[in-house]
Amino acid sequence: MQVSDVIGLIGGLALFLYGMKMMSDGLELLAGSKLKSILEKITRNKYLGMLVGAGIAAVIQSSNATIVMTCSFVNAGLMSLRQAVGVIIGAKIGTTMTGQLLTLKIDQFAPIIAMIGVIMIMFLKKKFINHLGQVIAGLGILFLGMSTMSGSMAGLKTVPEVAQFLSFIANNPLLGVLVGMAFTATIQSASASVGIVQAMGAQGVLTLAQAAPMIYGMDIGACISAILASFGAKREAKRSAFLAVIFSTLGAIIFVVASQFIPFETWIANLTPDEPMRQIANLNTIFNVVSMMILLPLSDFMVKIAEKIIPDGPEEGTEMRLLHIDQHAFGAVSIGEAQVDAEVSRMFHLARENLSSAMELLLGEKDHDPQELENNEELIDYLNKEITHCLVRLNAMELSRKDALRLSGMYHVLSDIERIGDHAINMVGYHKSFLERNLDFSDTAKQELRTLTDEVLVVVDSAYDLFIGKKGVTLQQVEIAEQQVDDRVDEWEVTHIRRLNSGLCNADAALLYSEVLTDLERVSDHALNIGQAAEYHR
Repeated sequence: MQVSDVIGLIGGLALFLYGMKMMSDGLELLAGSKLKSILEKITRNKYLGMLVGAGIAAVIQSSNATIVMTCSFVNAGLMSLRQAVGVIIGAKIGTTMTGQLLTLKIDQFAPIIAMIGVIMIMFLKKKFINHLGQVIAGLGILFLGMSTMSGSMAGLKTVPEVAQFLSFIANNPLLGVLVGMAFTATIQSASASVGIVQAMGAQGVLTLAQAAPMIYGMDIGACISAILASFGAKREAKRSAFLAVIFSTLGAIIFVVASQFIPFETWIANLTPDEPMRQIANLNTIFNVVSMMILLPLSDFMVKIAEKIIPDGPEEGTEMRLLHIDQHAFGAVSIGEAQVDAEVSRMFHLARENLSSAMELLLGEKDHDPQELENNEELIDYLNKEITHCLVRLNAMELSRKDALRLSGMYHVLSDIERIGDHAINMVGYHKSFLERNLDFSDTAKQELRTLTDEVLVVVDSAYDLFIGKKGVTLQQVEIAEQQVDDRVDEWEVTHIRRLNSGLCNADAALLYSEVLTDLERVSDHALNIGQAAEYHR
């Protein structure tokens, strides 16, 4: 093997990986946030989930991205672990389409395909055409890389050490599994790994029997992204990543053991005897489809195993860190958006619960720890800052106009949630003032504040439900509820002055009562802002 072959191999691999990423990014941009919407609306039927997972992975050419996105949704509570199982398995089937694509004999047209894509990117103005051009250019570059890489691998046949090693793998399939797993874990792309094996097969460097155990190992190695994304995440996300690993591992074990008794590799080779690339692609597809047929019916049992191995522990959600966002997994806009949405949901519920608890404390209904509420407020401020940083990163990506508007609106939503948290902590301050000055509200004032608090919480909850797209909630409903709060505040501002004038209320307590009314009214104003932002969020 010449030095020029090594250089050609490296260059071909670089073009191949870049073309795949370019094509995947373009497809993801074309799909935009629709991928997220599809996954959010998935039903509890794991078989439908499998079809959805396969479809999405086939579209964006990445099982890694689909599985990481699924783990993010599980982490956010938008999808249950049992719903995620089908998507994870389906993603592994969908990504085999890349291998099938590579079997098309269009190498000689690759430069023309790449040029067409470049023209669409550089000389046409519509975003949709630009993104489509990115897909087409990526496809052309991918095939150029495949052709260069494949031609450079011809010299490997003359290297005796390579032949000995591949022969050893054929006789020791476990080693082949480990090699495939390590290689894919390194480059974090099962599609690229299989493509490289196909290039080796095309040059007669390895046989299907030698490639098979590496293919099985590559399926396991592809789970590394999900594992990395689950670090620091909630238990459900860890369980999702674990399921991805266990499904791939069990599939590899089944096929490695079965190959010792059933010559199915020979059967697959006989289907296309003169096409080694197609043989490897077919093996990869059949491996994943058969694994799905065997393991998907057992998924409920495996979910129970995952729950046993990663058991429930202390309540999560109060750590001073991001639980849902892994910035290393921001490879696709949909993944980044899903993670940001999950963290915003966490921030909202912290602010909402702080408001409810602070009012219970102020009205003497429950004895909450003021320090705990202040700690939650610090966490809300921290999340506001960190999520904003993540939004800046997302905005730096190439976005569709809809996604750009959506993320722009999110800045304002974060600000409104943070302000709700501020008003909640004001209530804690009023409580401390009451204790220091030995004050209390009259029973009538307490009843009015409890009624107003309940009405404000209705506005807050309805506005957020509208923001996240919950069915049955309209902006008109939120506006009516918010107006009711405003009217109530106006009415009770007058009645509390009457109580003060008649001597039924202490002057200092009356002043704090007025402050509480103002804070609650402003909370409803911020909630309305969140509801109005729903126009751009969907």
